[in-house]
Amino acid sequence: MATIPANKHLRLAVRVFETVKEEIIGGALEPNTQLSEADLSERLGVSRTPVREALIKLAEDGLVRIVPQVGTFVAPISVDSVNEAQFIRESLECALIVDTARRIDPSSVRRLRDNLDQQATAVRDNDWETFYDLDEALHALLAAASGHAMAWRVIQQSKVHMDRVRHVSFRMPDHMTKLIGQHAAIVEAVADGDGGRAQSALREHLREIFATVEKLGLGEASEKAPPPRKRAIRS
Repeated sequence: MATIPANKHLRLAVRVFETVKEEIIGGALEPNTQLSEADLSERLGVSRTPVREALIKLAEDGLVRIVPQVGTFVAPISVDSVNEAQFIRESLECALIVDTARRIDPSSVRRLRDNLDQQATAVRDNDWETFYDLDEALHALLAAASGHAMAWRVIQQSKVHMDRVRHVSFRMPDHMTKLIGQHAAIVEAVADGDGGRAQSALREHLREIFATVEKLGLGEASEKAPPPRKRAIRS
């Protein structure tokens, strides 16, 4: 019987990890859903070994909870993790936005305003998935214009737990409308070359997550609750 090379197992584990991570962040796999190695292996067309490795990595990242003798479950949204991610994001983005305002050029302003126009269309269509992608793109454009594109990649890696909340929040009534107003304030301050105003507008925007967590009723009590015995979703 042929042996699968270790590097192939690694590549498969990475693919499983990214797929399940996106399903958790996007809400397709809800908190406390039980994850079966057998089900995931069949659904994703891989052996159990890369699935097991991916679940261990997801547990290390706080997205999965492995309960000995019970099972593996999607972790509830951790408020502590959301707060930590918000702190990292605010620290980095509020630092780089000053350089964005200082370095901004007309073509970058046009791209930012085009993005806002597309956001407005997504809001009218109640298309929260497109709005999420445009939100991400806007912040990436702001980072790129600052000359610190690498900082955005660091932010993306650190904001996973924030993104779980954001995916839920975009479905809340009028939430996208509120966010697009905040985005517009940031863009106009940057376009005016006003770093201080841009930083203040961005900080207000990024702290919206705290109000969202409260509105959604998220709390540490839910994190400590024993996971129910649910089965993993199947496509």
